[in-house]
Amino acid sequence: MKKVSFLLLAITAIIISTGNASAGSNGNAPQDGQDWIITQDTHVWDETVSVKDIVVNFGKTLKLENVSLTSQGFIEIRGETRWINSTIYHTQDNHGDNISLYSTLSIINSELTLNSLQKNSEKTANCLDLNKDSVLIVTDFDLNPKTTNDRSLISSDVAGKGNYTERLDYTVQVGRLKTDGDGSGGGVSNTKVIVENSDFEYIKALRFTGEDSYISNSTFNFIGGINVALDNFLFLNNTIQNSYTFNIDVLHTGDYGLFLNNTLVNGSGGFWFEGSFNNVRGNTFMDYYYKGTGGDATLSLTPDSTNNSISNNLFKNLTNFHAMYFASSDDNVISNNIFMDAGFGWHTIIDRSGYRNNYNNNSFERCAGDNRTGMPWYQTCIIFFFWSYPDDYYGGSHIIENNTFTDFNSAIRFLSYQNNNTVQNNIFDNGYHGIGLWNWPDGGNIAPEGNLFYNNSINNTVHAIALDWHYMGFAGKDNNIISNNITNTEGRAITVWSVYQNFTIKNNYIDNATLGIWLLDDGYGDISNGIISDNILQNILYNGISAYTEFGSAFTIDNIHVNNNFVHSIEGAGIMFRDVEEGYIANNTIQTNMSHESQLSGIYAYYIPKTTIKNNTLNSAVGIEVGGFEDSTFPIIIEDNTLYVNDYGILSNRTYSKIVNNNVTGVCTHDKCNILYLQKVGAFGIFSQEGEVEVSDNKITNFKEGITLVLADFDLESNTIDFTETAITANNSEGRISNNVITNNTETINSYKSEINLLSNVFNDFEKGVYSYNSTIIIDNNIFSEGDFCLDLIDSDYSMQNNEFNCRETDYLIRYNLRINVADELGAGSREHGFTIENSFGTKLVDSQTDEQGFSDYYMIDIISKGADENAINYNPIKIIYYNNEIMVEIYTNLSYNHTLLALLDTTSPQSEIIPGIGLINSESIELQISLLNDDNDFKEYVVEYIVNDEFAQWEIYGTFDESLVLFTGEDGKEYRFRSLARDIYGNTEVKTNYEYQVKVDTSVPITELLNFEEDYYFIGNNQIELSWRNNAYDIAYNTIEVSYSNFTNANLDPNSVTWLELDAINIYGETQYIYEFDEIGHYAFKILAKDYAGNTEDKEDYDIIMNYASKVDTISFSQVPQKWGYDSLEIFIDTDNLNLDYKIYIAIQTIEKGNDLLTWYLLPHNISEDKIMLQDLQDNTRYYLYAESRDLAGNLENPLDTTEYFSSNGQYDQSFDLKYIPAINDIHWFNVSIDNDLDGIYEKTLIRGMNKNKLLVDEYYLDVTNKTLQFGGTSNGGFVPTEDINGNNNIKIEYSGVHLIFEVFTEDPLKATDVSISHTNATELVLGFVIPEDAAICKVQRADDELPTSDSGWFTQEIIGLSAGTSCKQGYYEWIHKNPSPDRDYFYRITIEDEFGHISKSSNESVSMEEVVKLYSSSGAENTQFGMKEILPVTVGVSLLFLLFGGVLLYKSRKEELDENVTIIESKPVAKYKVEELYLIYKDGRLLRNVSAVEVKTDTDIMSGMLTAINDFVQDSFQTEGDLGSIDYGNNKIILQRGEHSYLAAVVYGEIDNMFKGKMINAVRTIEAINPTLATWNGDAESVKQVKVYLNPIIDETIASTREMVDNYFTEKEIVITSTYEKLGTNITLNVNLSNYSSETISGCKISPEFNSSILGLVGIDPDVYYSFSDNSFVVGDISSYNEVQFKLKMQQKSTTATSVEIKMKYEQKGREGITSSRIDIA
Repeated sequence: MKKVSFLLLAITAIIISTGNASAGSNGNAPQDGQDWIITQDTHVWDETVSVKDIVVNFGKTLKLENVSLTSQGFIEIRGETRWINSTIYHTQDNHGDNISLYSTLSIINSELTLNSLQKNSEKTANCLDLNKDSVLIVTDFDLNPKTTNDRSLISSDVAGKGNYTERLDYTVQVGRLKTDGDGSGGGVSNTKVIVENSDFEYIKALRFTGEDSYISNSTFNFIGGINVALDNFLFLNNTIQNSYTFNIDVLHTGDYGLFLNNTLVNGSGGFWFEGSFNNVRGNTFMDYYYKGTGGDATLSLTPDSTNNSISNNLFKNLTNFHAMYFASSDDNVISNNIFMDAGFGWHTIIDRSGYRNNYNNNSFERCAGDNRTGMPWYQTCIIFFFWSYPDDYYGGSHIIENNTFTDFNSAIRFLSYQNNNTVQNNIFDNGYHGIGLWNWPDGGNIAPEGNLFYNNSINNTVHAIALDWHYMGFAGKDNNIISNNITNTEGRAITVWSVYQNFTIKNNYIDNATLGIWLLDDGYGDISNGIISDNILQNILYNGISAYTEFGSAFTIDNIHVNNNFVHSIEGAGIMFRDVEEGYIANNTIQTNMSHESQLSGIYAYYIPKTTIKNNTLNSAVGIEVGGFEDSTFPIIIEDNTLYVNDYGILSNRTYSKIVNNNVTGVCTHDKCNILYLQKVGAFGIFSQEGEVEVSDNKITNFKEGITLVLADFDLESNTIDFTETAITANNSEGRISNNVITNNTETINSYKSEINLLSNVFNDFEKGVYSYNSTIIIDNNIFSEGDFCLDLIDSDYSMQNNEFNCRETDYLIRYNLRINVADELGAGSREHGFTIENSFGTKLVDSQTDEQGFSDYYMIDIISKGADENAINYNPIKIIYYNNEIMVEIYTNLSYNHTLLALLDTTSPQSEIIPGIGLINSESIELQISLLNDDNDFKEYVVEYIVNDEFAQWEIYGTFDESLVLFTGEDGKEYRFRSLARDIYGNTEVKTNYEYQVKVDTSVPITELLNFEEDYYFIGNNQIELSWRNNAYDIAYNTIEVSYSNFTNANLDPNSVTWLELDAINIYGETQYIYEFDEIGHYAFKILAKDYAGNTEDKEDYDIIMNYASKVDTISFSQVPQKWGYDSLEIFIDTDNLNLDYKIYIAIQTIEKGNDLLTWYLLPHNISEDKIMLQDLQDNTRYYLYAESRDLAGNLENPLDTTEYFSSNGQYDQSFDLKYIPAINDIHWFNVSIDNDLDGIYEKTLIRGMNKNKLLVDEYYLDVTNKTLQFGGTSNGGFVPTEDINGNNNIKIEYSGVHLIFEVFTEDPLKATDVSISHTNATELVLGFVIPEDAAICKVQRADDELPTSDSGWFTQEIIGLSAGTSCKQGYYEWIHKNPSPDRDYFYRITIEDEFGHISKSSNESVSMEEVVKLYSSSGAENTQFGMKEILPVTVGVSLLFLLFGGVLLYKSRKEELDENVTIIESKPVAKYKVEELYLIYKDGRLLRNVSAVEVKTDTDIMSGMLTAINDFVQDSFQTEGDLGSIDYGNNKIILQRGEHSYLAAVVYGEIDNMFKGKMINAVRTIEAINPTLATWNGDAESVKQVKVYLNPIIDETIASTREMVDNYFTEKEIVITSTYEKLGTNITLNVNLSNYSSETISGCKISPEFNSSILGLVGIDPDVYYSFSDNSFVVGDISSYNEVQFKLKMQQKSTTATSVEIKMKYEQKGREGITSSRIDIA
């Protein structure tokens, strides 16, 4: 106690002394209005400070106590800083100013306010910036949460910012989002924050990541969010309210965090976890609502957050806001939480695609808020659905247990793909929807599967448990609803709707529901394989258990088993099935309403093929009602049931049923029951209508009607029927009744219009045994006993034998109804006409008369009767007596069926008809054929009448005839009508008002006249002729064009001099013109003959016209002319094969340089009698086109500009076809090739002209214009190959503009040689250089000595280019060397060029004086082979003497020719950029299609195997990606890969390739795949893949001449470089030479040689001094190591001011190969 007292005294003394201390500072004192730079430890107390920028340097400290600090600028804290009991206000001076923390900042019982000039959306807004490894500590003074006056406050200055939104725009952030490389999670890495017992207000964000950070006992008001990225974070006893902007109040990225006893009010996003194993306990979330932006849940788990514990939290008053939102989060425990008014329009908990989450002992109250009825029914307390479709959509294996749900809309729902969940031991009270599965969303989803709902208590809901759907999708399977207690359900207790299979509903207790268990499929018939068993359903208002489809559906529910259930329904069926196939209803106990108003069924089932109803016990108005499906292959089985009913026992309606071994008892108790012998009975035991029914072994008791059959097929066997008014009733039905025992009945069998077979039945104790009316009945082997009247058969067909009759009154009585009709032949009845009926015993049975229509009443006539113990009596035949015209008529008939008997009165005349013949005849004799239609055997004669033309008003009698054939004679041009009237022996004459036959007589022959032709003989070239004619009559049936043919083609053929072939006879109907098409050339003769409708036919002796047809124009051709012509006139000869040919010649010209200009054609005047034309004044450099348009006598026109040629393909490679004309191809004149490749007559394939004959694409052809040849594809060059034209139908069509001649004219002299110059490097040789501007026949180098010649004879040719056979003078630069010129002479030079036509051009003259040349050079005789620089200069001239040994040689380099062997030239070694060594075409699954190799490459098989393995592995990894497959480095090679749709090409390349090479590869792959369309389903046969080498060989061949050595040379030249610069001082020039070796190998034997014009420059020295090799005029450098450089300086003297150049060449060796590189520099 003394120690404590002492400590208190000491603290008091310190406080007193501090309070009395004066303000001050040490270290770097602040200066108002200035920057404050802390360069030493600084302490300031009790001051008011206003500064600009503040910088706390590294390693220094700043401590503020009781200081009021204002800073306008930036604050940079790099040393430890503490602000204690102080007020700090920071504002920006410039955009970007902020507080940047790099060290530790402790804020203790202090207020920090930050002001920003900009909105926080700007990057340069103010903030407290936490940098890596910084520490921010914000605490109270005494670290006691219970004291409140010492808390620190960090806030933004938002004063004067207007409304709430504007204030939030100017809040600042503490900590910033990371940039690349400076952090993890959301903030900068290792930024530590400790907040304790403090407050934050108007802060946009707080972000940190450092270990051991925590926040406790603090408040956050109007903040954007807290972003934490670290493990083991503590967030304890804090309060967050009024947060804004962000989606999240607290974002935690890390594991093992503890969030305990915090309160979050009116926030924006609650807690958000992106880590695992976090503990969220004892927190309160309340008063959240969705603000339109920001978050939507108070607690969220992301896919990275698992194994969290969420317990003992309170979620209250959440409006349009989720309490929890889990995004693909697994293995979490949610327990002992309270959810009160949490959601209100939104789901309380959303669990999306998570696994194994456990929800236990939670309380959910009013998930939808106070206004539950105003919210959608599907607003759910806990909902499970997919997270991201289709990437992450499965979830499940959750457990929801021991929770309580009250006052909800929907408590628990599982959506598509959320499977294998367990909902057990929960309590649900007062809601709309308890537990449910829901197939959602759309897009073919699968309903939830494998879920178990077990032992839940559900009270006072609309729908307790529902397997439901929103979109159909696919069926969910294996869901189970077991042992639940469901009470007071307003709607359906258990629902299975449309999309579920293999489900079980078992051991559930359902009490007081509108509907019990309800199955409906209104989708696609997916419900199947359901088991409903051992359930108790009582007090169900409507149907207890129902399974059905939407009415009118075309599908069924399959395999539903309903077993061992107890069902009590009040106003509905016990069990109701519709559209259920293979159903099974067994062992159920069912009770329904049995009042007299009720028509309810115990089991009601329609459209249920192959369904069994067995062993059920029912008490109901109607026991079992089935129907709707009539198919004997799918019967409904009803067996072993016990039924107690007051109306129908079993009702089978429009179906096929088997009703077996049922016990059906009528137990009617209400006051509307049927009464039988003073006893109440049921209505119908078994009732079948419009179907098929088999009824056997049943016991039917106590009904008005035992078995009733209406419009049915039936088989009744071995049934027992007792105590009925009518045991069996058959109405319009057909079937068999056998082996039944029927007792105690008023009537045993009642048949109406039915067909019945009664076999071996026992009928006992009845009033009437069988009553049959208008039926067909077979009665065999039956026993009738203890009855009154055995058989009563009325109007029935019957058969009976072997029956035993023991009736008291009558064994049987056969009766038929008979009615009499007295009428004439027209059916007119005779009223009150008397008649009598007597039986065979003469007994008058009827004496009566007819009614007004001539009919009598029906009279039932006994035909056969047998009394008890008496013989049978037969009363047939029956006699009817009546009178016709006072004559008695007797009719006898054996009456055996019910009918009306006609007593006929004859009052009708006979009937006849003239059979109509042809209406138009060409004969005057008319035949009339008369037919007697009926006469009742009393016919007498015919009366024939007629009328003529305009005299149709009055009929005339032609005569009376008793024969049927009558002849009549008419006149030409008249028209007649006829009729016949028949007469009987009683004078009854037929009456007619119309005629029966009309005919016109026409005997005139028609005449035709051919129109539009003045002559009867013509020439024709068109293959069609239009014939028009005129007829002299209008009754022409048709015209016939008779065509005769002769193959003679000579002009003006005499038609009588040849034999004509009858070619065609064409009938023309309704037209007077026709276009006839000619086939073969020759003469065609035509006759047009008419035929009228009467058959009169025209005949002609002479032809109407003869046509001489020639289908093709005669041929014209021109003599051959050269392609090139060198003169201004040209004679061309013309040849025709027909003197009668008329033609015109057209000409067009164009300049050669502009070959694509539009051609304009001009008519060339010419006398066709001459056989040649002369073209004058031809123009130089011009191309001429010539064609002839010809026409023969037949009018056939041949225009080459519009040419179409047809050919037939033989299907082979390398087909070529010769064209008739030279194609003229340019902008207006086209050339089209189209192919009928499928031989259907349509040219559907249009080809493309290929320009490279050796390499054609799959749809290309090659056109050789010069030789008029078209060539298709071959095996080596590709191209299109047409299908074989097996029928010769010309499947190739070529359309083009052709000409007869194309030639080019060159009349001018060739261009002169240019750039003629003379150069020399010494006095022993002169170099003449010149340029040939264009190819020529011959070029000559000519020389003259001493003086310029005045004529060509003074020039002497020194060299001729193009003189050798097969050569020419090519365009390019040439040099000719004049060796050993005389030192005292002058020389003149010129170049002459001669073309193939002898035209000559001469260049300008160039001259040189050798005396001047000699003066430039001096001589020396030194012969050392190596010298230093000091010895070089004196011997320069001597060195040049060595070249005197050689004569003059012309150096010429051309791209198109190689040098002769005797020509010497110094040039670079051969190089190549790359060498293609191997090509592998590989199928997409790795199989090798084809390999092509360079000739010299011999790849080792092991290497090749390994390489293919590498390729295959690489492609299998990358073939599914898009874009370029890239390349593989394999040893010293690269493997370049390019893919097609079904294959890829691998190229093994040595060297460096570019994108152009890749393009060649991909084009080859695509072309091969296009040629081989079956490659998509390749069977492995490499030979079936065509033309692979055709398209791969060119890639190999492109580098076939290259070698690896050439590639190495290429890289060497890239890596070994000479660079040079120069410096000039007066006439002294210094060349700086830099030799660089960038290669990985040493280069050796290096020598450099300077080459320059010694008349302009002289070499005077080299630095450093090196050896000089006289043999090759070079300085010896030696070796240059890899990646090294060597520098030299060449010192030169300028002799002349003429511009010149110096080339420095270096020779070297590397890897045993010689190399050379050079550098050229120009010197002004």
